[in-house]
Amino acid sequence: MKNTFLAVCLLVSISAAKAQVKFDALQVTPQQPRAGQTVSFKFNTKLSPLIDEKKIDIVVYLFSKKGPKVLEPKTLQAGTVYSGSFKLDSNTACIAFAFSANENKVKDNNAGDGYIVPVYANNNQPVLDYYSSAGSLYSGYGEYLFGMKAVADKNLALLEEGLKLYPDARYDVGYFSSFLFALNSVKKKDAEPVIIAHLKSIASNPDIKESDYGILTQWYTRLKMKPTADSFTAIMKEKYPDGNWKKTELLNAVYKAKDGDSKKAAFEEYVNAYPPKTDDKQTINSLKNNIAAAYQKDKKYSDLKAIANQLPMAEKASLYNNSAWYMALANEGLPEARQMSYEATSWAKKEITAPTEKKPESITKKQWDKQRKSQYAMYGDTYAFILYNLKDYKKGYQYAKEAAAINEFKNAEYNERYSQLMIKVTPPAIAKKEIEKFVQEGVATSKTKELLKDLYVKEKKSEDGYEAYLAKLEMAAKEKKRLEIAKTMINEAAPKFNLKDLDGNEVSLASLKGKVVIVDFWATWCGPCIASMPAMKIAQEKLQANGDVKFVFVDTWESVEDKKKNAADFMAKNKYPFHVLMDNDDKVVADFKVNGIPTKFIIDKNGNIRFKSVGFSGNDDALIDEVSIMVEMAAAESPVAANTK
Repeated sequence: MKNTFLAVCLLVSISAAKAQVKFDALQVTPQQPRAGQTVSFKFNTKLSPLIDEKKIDIVVYLFSKKGPKVLEPKTLQAGTVYSGSFKLDSNTACIAFAFSANENKVKDNNAGDGYIVPVYANNNQPVLDYYSSAGSLYSGYGEYLFGMKAVADKNLALLEEGLKLYPDARYDVGYFSSFLFALNSVKKKDAEPVIIAHLKSIASNPDIKESDYGILTQWYTRLKMKPTADSFTAIMKEKYPDGNWKKTELLNAVYKAKDGDSKKAAFEEYVNAYPPKTDDKQTINSLKNNIAAAYQKDKKYSDLKAIANQLPMAEKASLYNNSAWYMALANEGLPEARQMSYEATSWAKKEITAPTEKKPESITKKQWDKQRKSQYAMYGDTYAFILYNLKDYKKGYQYAKEAAAINEFKNAEYNERYSQLMIKVTPPAIAKKEIEKFVQEGVATSKTKELLKDLYVKEKKSEDGYEAYLAKLEMAAKEKKRLEIAKTMINEAAPKFNLKDLDGNEVSLASLKGKVVIVDFWATWCGPCIASMPAMKIAQEKLQANGDVKFVFVDTWESVEDKKKNAADFMAKNKYPFHVLMDNDDKVVADFKVNGIPTKFIIDKNGNIRFKSVGFSGNDDALIDEVSIMVEMAAAESPVAANTK
């Protein structure tokens, strides 16, 4: 299987930065912690939703400009009180506590507000980077980590408070960019004059830096003031003839080149002009990965391997796995694919028990252990696929079974590979029984069901009765899925929007009232979005036929110059009959508080959001069933809306 996609601090009022943070269940000492200090804490489950849990897992996140660093402090338990301590490093700006139990299934996130503590400076105010860390939590990162509420207004309020306390933060590229994005997201149309005023303030600074010109160019382009943006770009290049912009242009030339040889030539020009330093290691490896991936498409496998051998083993293994997967899909270069996949898989297996890589600072040990096992399963699944294509069924079966088992036989795509190989090496009755379980539990793909049909026909010598047999097997899974989906039903007013489609027609949510609306946020660069589209095409054909359902696909988070043409070309190339709306300014996606794509919203006939579905599992049938059930439930919740004028 190929590597795929699917993605931090305190609830405070606008003046909370100046007040000490207090929680009912959590006590922190000192109340105003500073970098380098030891922080002690006490957590009382008697005052927490975790009151009935026997064992509590406590994780501490230390946030800095570099991102989160995870600590798992040792704790002492005295009755309902857990206590522990940890030391802050010199870069920590914000502390976040995560309390959970039962394998993270039960959480206490302070009623969605998070247990977040600022780190203070010598002026007795939170350090500047606290505000951007806290803001990132309210932008959705906290929802991902702790189940916090994503509240764009609070993100903006925190960033504004930071600017008030630290006016020079407007010259901090990272901080000020976050502020402008938050301002644009919250204020929408009213944001433009405010943003322009800020930009003019930057431009009038006599000590303007190259990075400031970058902000000016980025935002004037975003505001569709291209001549102004171009003028600042020209000034920047004249003022800084050997600036970072030149390095960036050479770097981008590598990514823009079409084939491996062209990319390699551009790369050599880049490193000759800017000999790599220690800090450039990640960038250099990323470029090498890009070149090697192009060689895979060019079918120049010896060149691919030559580049791969220059990479650290973890990156080499990932590159080999991805390349081998695409080669297996195309059923080409299988001997080379087998060799690359075997090397990646063998390395990943050793990493489970004797890791050579260090644990990433941003995850817990449990997460790291699970990550390494999942990585081996993914690489093993690729290897099993290649062995299946090479008709080495016995060996492929062992890898496929292990990959599926690591995922507790809940990954439909892995189960498909396992089923394909199981049929080749086990008696039909055993294979049939196993595949029936996958269908009953809702973890079978369409191809897996086709395999089951073949077994059924061979056994019965006829297709007669198969549809009823399949429906009976699917009944339990669908009912289970229905109950799970019912638990996720919400009832929130959907943000209003007016967007233009690819024909230039304006479409508003209000104009769709009386229909159940599926709003699918996607982008042309998003792998999981693209992978989900065949299933969404089937779902649309199935559900939109009666006229009471409407699908709209909102193209967002695109960075290309001509977004409309980019989306239209993609739809034409893939022959998708979707009604595409253009969120050119990324405002609607922000209004819907989307943190990752694909994200789908099911909106009932009265304009209320009833369901939100994030990501794509890779199982087409599961997605079709999920969307169908959600639409059915949303329609049942608003039966009179169709007659509303």
